[in-house]
Amino acid sequence: MRMLRWLIVPVLWLATVVWSTPVHILATGDMHGWVEAQPAEGQVLGGAAEMLAYWQRVEHYTPKQFLVISCGDNFTGPAISTAFQGQPVVEAMTRMGYDVSVVGNHEFDFGRARMLEIFHTSPFPYLAANLQTADGAPCTLAAPYTIYTEQGVKVGIIGLSPVDLASLASTDGVRATAYVETLRRVVPEVRAKGADVVIVAAHASFPEMVQVARQVQDLDIPLIFGAHDHTLAASREGHTWVLNNGEWWHAYSRVDLEYNPATHRTVTVAEKQVWLQQQAPKADPTLAAIVAHWKGRLADEYERPVAYSATGVARTAPLYNFIVDCWLAQHPTADAALSNLGGFRQDIPAGVVTRGVILGVMPFNNALYNVRLTGAELLAYLAVPDNRGGLAGLRRADNGFLVLKTGQPVDPAAVYHVLLNSFMYQQSPALRAADPHPATAAADWRHPVLDWLAAHPTSKEKPLETLVDGNAR
Repeated sequence: MRMLRWLIVPVLWLATVVWSTPVHILATGDMHGWVEAQPAEGQVLGGAAEMLAYWQRVEHYTPKQFLVISCGDNFTGPAISTAFQGQPVVEAMTRMGYDVSVVGNHEFDFGRARMLEIFHTSPFPYLAANLQTADGAPCTLAAPYTIYTEQGVKVGIIGLSPVDLASLASTDGVRATAYVETLRRVVPEVRAKGADVVIVAAHASFPEMVQVARQVQDLDIPLIFGAHDHTLAASREGHTWVLNNGEWWHAYSRVDLEYNPATHRTVTVAEKQVWLQQQAPKADPTLAAIVAHWKGRLADEYERPVAYSATGVARTAPLYNFIVDCWLAQHPTADAALSNLGGFRQDIPAGVVTRGVILGVMPFNNALYNVRLTGAELLAYLAVPDNRGGLAGLRRADNGFLVLKTGQPVDPAAVYHVLLNSFMYQQSPALRAADPHPATAAADWRHPVLDWLAAHPTSKEKPLETLVDGNAR
């Protein structure tokens, strides 16, 4: 079907060029700080400098003739971005000519002050039309939309943050409203401000945006970009194209719209999605120099070796177990350790493991709390599967959980000390009510892991994976 569409595109273009104006769009999402290219199957995958060079060579990209859109989650990821609170990504996106970004949940990761600094210093706006403060007032963190004039066509871009934002990030009370409700309110306003074409850029999953497209056909939105679930996907819903743009600068979407000023109708005459895996990629030299600068700064502190792994530790049970086991080993007076899986963002690769690798695995600025819970409160918390992704000090039993220290089932009346990250604590009213003033076991949740690695040297003869429990718990 995709090949057939490309066969008929030139015919459509020839028929419409005499009266229509083209709007060229490039879109990415979920970049998560991966400015550097990565090896893949003997080739090279992604890379910000590599993508820019590819755009210039293949898409004939020039900033003045394209709209470039990010669908959010730009920063938190590998050490080169996380260590410098996103600044390498800000500079990369500036060089690449981005025109707009959506506010994703991970835009909040470095705290409100740093987020606002990024918003104010970036040469492009951050958008989110569906944000409210805790009291229901419109949130002024970001603009709801912007209108760009491209080739004489006024294109309104509406941003949407994930509807469950408050459960995904520490937002200081900021929350997101429903997508369809927001679009029905904002689309008429954007058109009243003079937009000829209205498109949507959302940090929301592909299935969610497909459903939204089906519900707002009457709003005449030709294009909706999604993100958040890291997929590369496309679907035609009525006259609306829905596209997700992949992740980590590994992929992008290219869309060409044609606007007819006589009928005020917009049609999508071409769309494609590119997985950027190349044999010998070229790189934009200016952007490559920016990445090299930040990589050099990173090396001084974060390239120090802390371990060795022969095969790597995958972001599955072995990695989850390793992290929480380190916490419990460094704080043996605690009874258990828990972590949500979303806190871990990449594998530990094979080879020398550096401080930067651990930062990339655990990029968030969390503390480690020691929370006092009754057995009943602990069991209630463990009843939610997402709360026990990483589990140490406890073992599942037929009727609940055993405490490994004692070999006895969790006693609902007893008091237990549980290590967990500060994000989990802040997101749980039940935990905050159970222990309003938890002790801080570590100001940085990575420190117990680094301390454990320092106390347990690894090598080629004794690699890290031989010390890790790989069994599901």
